[in-house]
Amino acid sequence: MTFKRLAASAIASLCVMAHAGGASAADLVLPSEVAATHWKTKYMNQFAEGVAKRTNGALNVKVFPAGQLYNDQDALAALGTGAVHMVWPVAVRVESIEPRTGIVNLPFAVSDDMMTNQCFSDGLTTLMSSYVEPRNLKILGFLRTADLFFVFRNRDVQKMEDLKGAKIRVTGGKVFQETMKSLNTSPVSMAASEMSTALAQGAIDGVYTSPAGWAEMIGMTGKYAWYVPGFSLTTYAIVVDKGWIDGLPEAQRKAITDTIKEITPRQWKEVTAEDKQLVDKMVAQGAVFRTATPEEAKRWRALAKSNEKVFTDKYPEAIQKLGELEKRCGYGN
Repeated sequence: MTFKRLAASAIASLCVMAHAGGASAADLVLPSEVAATHWKTKYMNQFAEGVAKRTNGALNVKVFPAGQLYNDQDALAALGTGAVHMVWPVAVRVESIEPRTGIVNLPFAVSDDMMTNQCFSDGLTTLMSSYVEPRNLKILGFLRTADLFFVFRNRDVQKMEDLKGAKIRVTGGKVFQETMKSLNTSPVSMAASEMSTALAQGAIDGVYTSPAGWAEMIGMTGKYAWYVPGFSLTTYAIVVDKGWIDGLPEAQRKAITDTIKEITPRQWKEVTAEDKQLVDKMVAQGAVFRTATPEEAKRWRALAKSNEKVFTDKYPEAIQKLGELEKRCGYGN
């Protein structure tokens, strides 16, 4: 364990001890790598308030934003040590712990409509949680991160072929990287803080990003946007230490799950609306935002399906169960 992680564990333990010294309340330590001003922190604070209210202060959620304790990857690793009880990482990070959960990161795997359908969202949560529970983790739900799209400095993309030869900053798992390569693009990894400068200097041609990334980090440096709805709808997974939550009094467990169930559907709708406002803001400034036609989107779906073979050959059972869930909830054929 590194000095930083030892220090973080010590700080978290002191927080628990200090609180326990003054009252019988228990602490739920919830670290995050995003800034205190990020909208995810707002929902974490709402979660803390909801749990406190439902338990009459018996369970105290301590939110540590901006990497004060851990970044999200290290926080996931710390679950089970007692230093961390819950983490809300981007779902692709859970894939590194249990590859089968990568099904939620596949192109077109989920949609806004699906994730605001209680039948599907509850079923997906149960399925994804079943894969990590043998590792003493539990998934309580998924929050919406963003429906990503391409942003270019000087390419007005209107069809798949227009991407040929482009160097694009992307995120995502192995399947997504392979899909980018099959589009005849060169996927490039770099920190989000570097992408605007790299785009302006021509080191990259485009960025695969969120509405917030476009409006707040790139701006008019990326004048042209190309959107294939649902191609990569990214999520945050709400992950908790299974042994810890199972050991709580039933009323406290219920307070946690009820608060998550209250926040997630509302967050999904609120963030969807906020993303639209950010896109509208860029268009009002003179940016160009193009959406794939249904015919073009169908081509992207076919391409994604062929690239999913990397995943489906390894984890056919996961694909089968997701298909069964879709049918049960009114989706699929």
